[in-house]
Amino acid sequence: MRIDYTKVNMFWERGIIMSSSVIDMLQLEYQRFSAKEKEIADYVMRNKSSINNINIRDLAAYTNASMSTITRFCKKVGCSTFVDFKIRLNREVDQPRNQTDFFIRTQQIHNDIINATAEMLDTDRIEQVVQYIKKARRIYVYGLGSSGLSALEFKYRLMRMDIVIDAVTDSHMMIMSASLLGEDDLVIGLSNSGRTLEVSDALNAAKKRGSKVVGITNFDHTPLSEISDLCIFTPDIGRTGDVNFINSQLAIIYILDVISLLLLEDEHLLNARQQTLKALYSAE
Repeated sequence: MRIDYTKVNMFWERGIIMSSSVIDMLQLEYQRFSAKEKEIADYVMRNKSSINNINIRDLAAYTNASMSTITRFCKKVGCSTFVDFKIRLNREVDQPRNQTDFFIRTQQIHNDIINATAEMLDTDRIEQVVQYIKKARRIYVYGLGSSGLSALEFKYRLMRMDIVIDAVTDSHMMIMSASLLGEDDLVIGLSNSGRTLEVSDALNAAKKRGSKVVGITNFDHTPLSEISDLCIFTPDIGRTGDVNFINSQLAIIYILDVISLLLLEDEHLLNARQQTLKALYSAE
């Protein structure tokens, strides 16, 4: 396979190691696709199990695109040709699911998301976030809706480690708190789409005050990823192929689990957590 070194260099310049997964690249590059390329990507993700059985003319017909557009699309995700694209995609596609047993289906979806998150995980970036947390005077986690629930979960975990942290789930309060931050503070923004303007506006305000800004999101080339000093990417639940699956926070919680475990390698943080848990148990 020929590698697009222009794309590789672009990713290195941004501090992002290019994934060898076609599905990961379809997600990360999605915001940079043209409208027609987004249609092609959407079609591929909806029909990824059967793409291997069609040729480039078929895909062009199904998506009302030209064959040259299909070829350019394949090159944008690091594949030299449509055949190369099909081969690599076919390697990543799982075996057919049991669609009738809801218990097995739910387990499969959870496994898929966890495995995809682990494969996308940049360990250097995770370790850098851990260092940011340890050095920060105070930490704010911003998130709206379901992401706000994840922000609260992270707050409760780190509070037990004697870390000064708050979760902000109201857009007005985000701007207010960001306006009072300084160079020793850290802000973590949670948004699956990366386009929750209230979150990215608050992160921008915090960055202007000199604070470190970390984003956790599904997509690159979004307001959240662009404003972040460091961004951690997670798989989009749309990759499961099940439109009824509603747990949009599973991948984010996995990331927060990893960060929490790494923090607890610190003896002071571990002792603080044990002390707070002991106090909680004795109060019951």
